[in-house]
Amino acid sequence: MEHLEAQISSMCPLPFSGITGEIFLKAVSTVVAVHCTILDDFHWPPDNSREILEEGSGISFDFIVVGAGTAGSLFASRLSNAFPSWKILLIEAGDDPGIDTEIPAFLFLNQNSSNDWSYKTHPDDNSCLGFKDNSCIWSKGKGLGGSSSINAMIYLRGHPQDYAEWYNLGNPGWDYENLVTYFNEQEALFKITDPEFKGYDNEWYKILDNAWNELNFTSHNYKSHEAIVGTKKTRLLTQNGKRMNTAKQYFKDTDKLFVMKNTLVEKVIIDPLNKQACGVVVKHKSGIIMNITANKEVILSAGSIATPQILMMSGIGPKSHLDEIGIDCHQNLKVGQNLQDHVLLPLFLKTNMNMTTSTDVINILLLQYMLTKTGPFSNIGLTDYMGFIDTERNLDYPDIQFHYFYFTKNDNFVLKPYLEGLGYKIEIIEAIEDLNIDHDFLGIYPTLLRPKSTGEILLPKRPLTAPIIKANYFQHPDDVRTFLRAIDFVHKLEKTSIFREMGIELLNVSIRTCNEHLFNTDNYWWCYISHMATTIYHPVGTAKMGPRNDVNAVVNHDLQIHGISNLRVVDASIMPTIPGGNTMAATLVIARKAVDIIKKHYDSKDEL
Repeated sequence: MEHLEAQISSMCPLPFSGITGEIFLKAVSTVVAVHCTILDDFHWPPDNSREILEEGSGISFDFIVVGAGTAGSLFASRLSNAFPSWKILLIEAGDDPGIDTEIPAFLFLNQNSSNDWSYKTHPDDNSCLGFKDNSCIWSKGKGLGGSSSINAMIYLRGHPQDYAEWYNLGNPGWDYENLVTYFNEQEALFKITDPEFKGYDNEWYKILDNAWNELNFTSHNYKSHEAIVGTKKTRLLTQNGKRMNTAKQYFKDTDKLFVMKNTLVEKVIIDPLNKQACGVVVKHKSGIIMNITANKEVILSAGSIATPQILMMSGIGPKSHLDEIGIDCHQNLKVGQNLQDHVLLPLFLKTNMNMTTSTDVINILLLQYMLTKTGPFSNIGLTDYMGFIDTERNLDYPDIQFHYFYFTKNDNFVLKPYLEGLGYKIEIIEAIEDLNIDHDFLGIYPTLLRPKSTGEILLPKRPLTAPIIKANYFQHPDDVRTFLRAIDFVHKLEKTSIFREMGIELLNVSIRTCNEHLFNTDNYWWCYISHMATTIYHPVGTAKMGPRNDVNAVVNHDLQIHGISNLRVVDASIMPTIPGGNTMAATLVIARKAVDIIKKHYDSKDEL
């Protein structure tokens, strides 16, 4: 502390002289020192790349896990604990997450950063028309912890029926009754079940509860973590006012893991004679390319975009597509197909609160966070408040999830960076900013939970460049119709007494093409949806789990690639259908169950 004080006072000695200056110097030094401890005593695992590269292509490991994201970090660390005599290598294309990932309220600032793959969708005529190049940005975490280092930290299981559907598609052991143990275990681990949790304070909670209750919906608050009809406040993966990157939780309990950082896996090495995975080809940031052998298995946990990319680079995928690219096909499977995503539609409503936040207030709130890890920067504002409805049948199996956000009037701190991070065209951003000059906003974002449209991941002609993402949003017109029914529900909220009292009304965002239509007509909304709807960053399904007789299946219920031995997938790409809620919790469960699958497999081998 003395050294820090000396450095600060040397910059401008006079203001820090005397008794007043000395007191102020200690205060400033305390703020700096406290902020320096934001990482506490946690240390990311060391990078073993150098020693592995020095040993060269003769090196081998029992298990090679590709991707240290939400699933891979859990799987690799738990597997190393279960089998301490095994040599397990975890390979990650990124590095340790930066300090910006620690602060919950900074989640949007992590988009398009070094922690983000910043994928972009392939343009089409139906969607993302209000975005630069008519292409939506798909943020995906790059670095230890993967997307858990940049996401909204929202923890939801989805609906129990989601997993009944997985089971009914031919996947024994994947029904809700079998998975609930894993949900309970991880909720205890992350202290999500903490009975002393008092929640976050936000005046909008009561306002929204009143509106929904007037429409006869139940407020579930923090009860359970299931995405059922009604409203709820969701728990976040935060601890002590900071993001709980899932990798942190698992890495701190293991010290037997080998980790390669800043290393890209180019492909899995497949023995074409016996169709067996026997290692990987990696490229380190230094430019060194080498082969690493797997004595037992290769596990792909690279996520719903990179996992199918690696599989196809390895010769596992649709034969017709691989033939076009010039890759020998070892196994003809529908890799990269069945892509599903939750699509979100931003709606902006004015209120009569007319709240503003000055730069001085923001600075004070930042200071509060640095000193105490409390205040608005310790959470994500209104975004943890959810509403779920079934728009078509009024059953307890919702097809729309509502997210919320609040922007103060003439917001110069959050609104523009948020819209720019999403990738909207400048004219869209300016149209929204023009409305914000006169109005504070309640953002209501209906989110499509059960899309009928499916997309695909393809390799480009130059396979080592970014994959082609065809989201195919709104390929099926029923998805637009579901959004129209969701907008009808927003109109019902507008008519509630609390919304009328607060002057909450939908605003017309001026979009040149959509201005041809009368505001608030179906034609207007079809146009608006095609311009404004975007991802909520939940792509799944590109290595579908299912039995061998399912022509679209890539892995079986033990997560093994059909027709290829010693190769499994452990991430969200195995989901046959997308869960009805934020996907992080389900991804963690997949990884945790995968550990038990491996243990059962090798324990039974030992018994023989």
